[in-house]
Amino acid sequence: MPVRTKESFDRLMVDRYTTRDSIAAAALCQQLHQTRISSQQMREKMQEYGLLRNEYKSWFPPSRLYGDGYNGFANGHTENQMQPPASRIVYPSQKPRPGRRATPALKYARKDMLKQAEQHEELVPLRLEVEWDKVKLRDTFTWNLHERILHVELFAAQLVEDMGLKPPAAQPVYEQTVHQMREQLNDFYPFAFSEEDALDPELPYSAYKNDEMRVLIKLNITIGQHTLVDQFEWEINNPSNSPEEFAASMARDLSLSGEFTTAIAHCIREQSQLFTKSLYSIGHPFDGRPIEDSDLVSAFLQTPLPSVFRPQQQAKEYAPYMYELSDADLERNEMVFSREQRRQKRSINRRGGPQLPDLRERQRTIRTLIVSSVLPGAAPDVDESRLYKKAAGASRKRTARDGEISESDESEDSSPDSPAPSQLASGTARTRGMRGAASAAQQRMANLGRSETPETSAALHHHETRTSRRFREETEEPVHLWVTLKVNRDKLRRLMKGDYRDLRTPSQPQTPSSTPHARAPSTSSVSKSKPPPSTPAASTPQTGGNFPPGQIGRLPAPPPVPGQSPPPAPPPPEWLISALKQLEKQYPNGDKFEAIMKYSYLDPVTELPIQGQPLPEGVKYAWLPRIRCLDCTTKLYTPGPDMTAQKFEAHLKFSGHREKVKQRLASQNGGDAGASGS
Repeated sequence: MPVRTKESFDRLMVDRYTTRDSIAAAALCQQLHQTRISSQQMREKMQEYGLLRNEYKSWFPPSRLYGDGYNGFANGHTENQMQPPASRIVYPSQKPRPGRRATPALKYARKDMLKQAEQHEELVPLRLEVEWDKVKLRDTFTWNLHERILHVELFAAQLVEDMGLKPPAAQPVYEQTVHQMREQLNDFYPFAFSEEDALDPELPYSAYKNDEMRVLIKLNITIGQHTLVDQFEWEINNPSNSPEEFAASMARDLSLSGEFTTAIAHCIREQSQLFTKSLYSIGHPFDGRPIEDSDLVSAFLQTPLPSVFRPQQQAKEYAPYMYELSDADLERNEMVFSREQRRQKRSINRRGGPQLPDLRERQRTIRTLIVSSVLPGAAPDVDESRLYKKAAGASRKRTARDGEISESDESEDSSPDSPAPSQLASGTARTRGMRGAASAAQQRMANLGRSETPETSAALHHHETRTSRRFREETEEPVHLWVTLKVNRDKLRRLMKGDYRDLRTPSQPQTPSSTPHARAPSTSSVSKSKPPPSTPAASTPQTGGNFPPGQIGRLPAPPPVPGQSPPPAPPPPEWLISALKQLEKQYPNGDKFEAIMKYSYLDPVTELPIQGQPLPEGVKYAWLPRIRCLDCTTKLYTPGPDMTAQKFEAHLKFSGHREKVKQRLASQNGGDAGASGS
């Protein structure tokens, strides 16, 4: 067996090295050869394409290179407007937005978002109360004072579009929204939180500083047909208090919707802002010193707390209430609250010093719902959203006295209040305090010698009765009178076919009913359901049977032109002028009234005046005769019955009208006496 030596091993390794180098060199030469061949083929191909594109372009169109494609399957050429099936490429930026939205979308860069994230968040409570024509938009929300990405104008435009407002109502609502937002942002006063060490370590902290500023937050939030009423204490001088977290916790505990969550947070910030403005107005340094203004001190709650337990008699005052009201009750409550707010504004009488905001006023939160079939808590249609004002008919009391049909937008006549808020705020503040003190004293006298800790059964009964109360259980059932109409078979068949000739009975003057709450359907209501068949004779004067009641003397009107005022009104009918002259002779006590023609929109089916928006398709335009009282200018009165003015005569006897006439005559007599004396 041969033995391997070092020389033989070195010789073997050298052979291996040379063999590997030869193989690598051969592979490199082959790779270079292939690269040279592929480069030459690519150059020839490029040269061939260049010849086809330049020199042989007329003999080699693209169809000879790529074929006709799908041209034989009814597909045209892209971006070719000459051929009938014109098609074009639609890029993502050119696609229509969902919902056919026209306002610009919110766009921002990442660097702008990074700068916005570094800004301090200071939420400002904003309240929108926009009224224009028939539109009444109300909303509450918070806005970041240091917002740099979303501008106020873009937000207002998107809000108007979300509410479904169309021109010409969109532009005025947009302008008022921007103006109110700018005004409230400029009038915002942020609260100054200061953290300082004790000035004198030997004195107690309460000797020179009082940081606790507890206020009473009152909630009165109406969203749809649900109203939330509650009150609680809030510390405004604590930066750790978050209204948003508290609102989310409260809504979760009470199983409220998200609309209530944001509304509660807005109410807390809005009412805290009232006290912050008051502190700014008196020059408070926000360093923990006690407040010096006596009126402002009385507005804050007592501090420090004398006891951590609240008296048992105040338990109901600090418990949340949820009411479900009807549309009529909502309108009445809104009227009552608006009058109460105006009364509070008139009763402000401060003797001297800086003018403080009215800390007693707590604005009621009412939100206009958005129309959507997908969003939870949204309104199914425009009527339920309460975006447009509803024409409030005359109340039962005024109907019995006036005997006329009102077409005004909203009346402030006295109406019965809803029992829901009356249970919470009945009487004045002084009487409520006296009743509370009396009930507390009576409770203390009854429980002498007993423990004041409430029993478990009593607490359970209290919560059960509070949560189970509903407004519908305390509402009295209205009185109804049902009238049965017996119609023979032939007349009923004609009525079903739309023939209303049998209902044309001579109209009689309607007398006010002795029972104001009783209502009975009559044949006149049936006759208003559909218009009677019109006659082609347009030259003859129209009689009362061809038009609904109150439209005798109606004249057709041209449709309105956008951006222009309505056309001039025609003269009123002669019978109305003569009827008013007869009334002037009967009432020679200084009453002033005139006959006018009102430009109105009529329903295409019922031919009755339309008060709200939007207008239905096929709406009719007409001039309707009306009576205007120069002393009561807020309403227009409908003449009738027939070609008389007996309905308006009831208004002349109304005590409110007589009082306004006396005031006008007294002012005229006083002015004449002053002129003669001078």
